[in-house]
Amino acid sequence: MNRTTFQSEEVLASNKRCVVIRQSCVSACLVLWLASVVAAQPVSRNAWRRDQFQKQHQKLLLNLRHELSELSRQCFEKGLDQAAKDVTAISLELTTTLQRPMLPSLVQLPVSKHLPPEEQLWRNRLRVIRHDKAQELYSLARSALSKANLPSLAYELVLDVLKLAPDHKYARAVLGQRLFNDRARADDPTYAGEWVSPFEAGKRSGSSPEVEHPKFGWIPASHVPRYEQGLRFWNGQWVSEQKEAELRRDFSNAWVIESEHFEVKTNASREEGVEISQKLEIFHDWLQTNFVGFFETPAALKARFDQVRVGRGSRRTARPMKVHFYATRDEYDRRMQGKIPPGIVTNGFYWEQERTCYLFRNPDGSGLSTAFHEATHQIFDLATIDDRLSAARKRRIELRQPRVTPWVMCERSNFWMLEGIACYVESFEINDGVISVGRPDYIRFVAAQQRLLRDNFFVPLQLLSGLGKDSFQHHVNRPQLYSQGSGVAHFLLHYDNGAYRDAFVKLLAAAYRPDLKRVTEDPSLEQMTGVKFAVLDQQYREHMENLAIIVAAGR
Repeated sequence: MNRTTFQSEEVLASNKRCVVIRQSCVSACLVLWLASVVAAQPVSRNAWRRDQFQKQHQKLLLNLRHELSELSRQCFEKGLDQAAKDVTAISLELTTTLQRPMLPSLVQLPVSKHLPPEEQLWRNRLRVIRHDKAQELYSLARSALSKANLPSLAYELVLDVLKLAPDHKYARAVLGQRLFNDRARADDPTYAGEWVSPFEAGKRSGSSPEVEHPKFGWIPASHVPRYEQGLRFWNGQWVSEQKEAELRRDFSNAWVIESEHFEVKTNASREEGVEISQKLEIFHDWLQTNFVGFFETPAALKARFDQVRVGRGSRRTARPMKVHFYATRDEYDRRMQGKIPPGIVTNGFYWEQERTCYLFRNPDGSGLSTAFHEATHQIFDLATIDDRLSAARKRRIELRQPRVTPWVMCERSNFWMLEGIACYVESFEINDGVISVGRPDYIRFVAAQQRLLRDNFFVPLQLLSGLGKDSFQHHVNRPQLYSQGSGVAHFLLHYDNGAYRDAFVKLLAAAYRPDLKRVTEDPSLEQMTGVKFAVLDQQYREHMENLAIIVAAGR
């Protein structure tokens, strides 16, 4: 499916390198603004179940705060004023749900026996409290999945488990991480191991271990000194940095940056390729975590929770996804000839036939928003490509077709959500190790607010959902539909503290991973949410009005 990323004014993404972190969709966006006002109308039973689990979550956090307050009081009574202040600060950090800091990769060391006895006592008590509450939270996460079929909430709770107890091995395994011990630090008393992906563990093991250099990416550890001196390894010999750049200007000799999920090929510079690779890995990790119901069925997720309890949990690593990043727009445009219809200007493109994202160095300051947009199409597509082939075969049998015809996603309806979710994630940002997405003042969402509230442009959601691929892409108001699609995605992900998030994820999954029992039927937003379209229309307007108030207040 040909898709276009249209030029627009966008928020500049951070250039700061960050380690992979996992951040819940609702928590990240609430860093900068309040949740939408809850509508008076009743929502679905699924939303009610989610609300009940969230209440249990809040009760657990209140109990945690009470226990930590008691520990702080005990420290104060013993004259440990600084300890009391430290425990209070930790309590606020652990019980605040507005954001999650990045997870530490290093295993925590035991409380030192060289500390004064009183300090050992309160620090060990703090660890016990955190561990016990993490166990309770992990049990709640399992229940949210197995008893209420709430995969997104289950993962949010797993993330909070690791906020309380970063070394909780079951929660780490659910996220696909394993304990790794670096042989080079075997004699380091401050090192007790670290949590890494199987890919990273493999890179750092063996007879010729590699390191992930912040500037050069994964290279053999023995190469680091020469790289930092300005030398580069080319065809078995060392050449100057300038010589390598000249050789790699030809895209056939371009740098190839390999990471766990991506293979970035570029003739711009190795450093730019590494930055794109690292940011895409963080984005991929966030997408897998916050849209977990898309990537795996509830049954598969339950199996993962069950497997990690017996030590068998790990994520299967697929072949790296290909990304081509060109040094100039001219070269990008030449490479896109034959892939994109003449006269259409794009800032990036995911071509399904080659399963490759095409990007270029854009001097307009748009950062990596286009990369996140196109990578969303790529990640969703490749994660479910076999499912659509199975659906196409089943459709041939049911309709008695002479041959299998390619499955076209959202051919008859719901096309808005394919571009809506991709436009939504353009707002993905990483600042000081914290992920933010869905900010109300991002250009896509401001446009959605203005279309509805200023221009009075609104296609009722029932009619919008009825637009298929061709009717959407060739609509006379296509730019306005893109804006509304971005706004609707924001609404479904954030309204009423994420009440419709799981329903939206299920709708996306139904498009990319068709139900083999109903291959001739189209999924319905109304059915997924359990709420009438007319009510959703009203709630969408309320959501846009609240976002507009927040944006205006921030100016």
